[in-house]
Amino acid sequence: MKRIAAALIGCVLMVWGAAGLAQDKALKKVVFAVTTKDISVGHSAHSSVPQALGYWKEEALDVTVASVEGSAAGLQQLGSGNIQIVSLGPEEILIGREKGVKIKGFYVQARETIYRLVVPADSPLQKVADLRGKTIGVPALASGSVPVAKALVASVGIDPEKDVKFLAVGVGAPGRLALQQKQVDALALWDTLQASLENSGMQVRRLDLPMLQEMIGQTLAARDDYVTENAAVLVGFARGVAKATTFGLANPEAAVRIHWKMYPETKPQTGDEAKALKDAMNVFNARFTLQRVDNRPDPRFGIGTLAQWDKLKSIFKDQKIIEGSVPAADFYTSALLEQINRFDRAAIVKQAREYKP
Repeated sequence: MKRIAAALIGCVLMVWGAAGLAQDKALKKVVFAVTTKDISVGHSAHSSVPQALGYWKEEALDVTVASVEGSAAGLQQLGSGNIQIVSLGPEEILIGREKGVKIKGFYVQARETIYRLVVPADSPLQKVADLRGKTIGVPALASGSVPVAKALVASVGIDPEKDVKFLAVGVGAPGRLALQQKQVDALALWDTLQASLENSGMQVRRLDLPMLQEMIGQTLAARDDYVTENAAVLVGFARGVAKATTFGLANPEAAVRIHWKMYPETKPQTGDEAKALKDAMNVFNARFTLQRVDNRPDPRFGIGTLAQWDKLKSIFKDQKIIEGSVPAADFYTSALLEQINRFDRAAIVKQAREYKP
């Protein structure tokens, strides 16, 4: 009897094991790219949190999170088929579409642009028009901050090709040093990078214009054929991001610590733990504030109206960044939003508040 029982248990375990293998095989492999090498806690909604909490696996997805240097590189990798989904600035979708890349946004992550121009707090430069004849530092010449910066200076009558110089200075310490040593007069960067600058002790201020508030921000995008043929994959991926965003907003500290665990290089290896957490929260909030939906007229995750895309198109057309020949409907589809938003937000909030690392 013992031998029979043991054999039965063995069979059960084999069945369970086979079922587990079958389940793993059923997972759809997806390569997703973040267009920066600095995957900070601000990027946790589309990197660490959905991975660690199993949100993507629940959607039967096996997601590889890759990183490329700059939005232009992300656009190129998507166009060549090396990745299936990319997070990039919507301006790159406009530019790419005009160049013949069949790319389409399906989930607007940031309700406002993440890009901005900053100068040292004590700089004599007070407005965008003061940048004539100056040098603007950028993380990389392929960065999405470049076309936004060009649109800003062009809007005040500065020729971005002749009247200003763009210099690649990298991210983090190199960019800060370039600004401190006056190799550049301003930096064109994004929200989380500005927060990192402030964490290092450098005080900066923005050279702002109303047009920045009219621009939508980072967007999840895929090729047209992938949107058509793999809609369920995109729904599941974006739903995982929406859940992770909900979790992070409900328990920011938990999201930061999850990110530190999955990306240990993002946590300072020395120094005070309390300061490290405070600095991380500054970076986290810089991005997650732009991803909130509960303070918007349309509280659906991922929404970007055609009117917003049309406005973005007109801004870049007016500043001669694009020709404006492509209709706004080609840049973005809202067809997946209803399914993406089909999850219990209250349950995710509860999970976040009760989360124990």
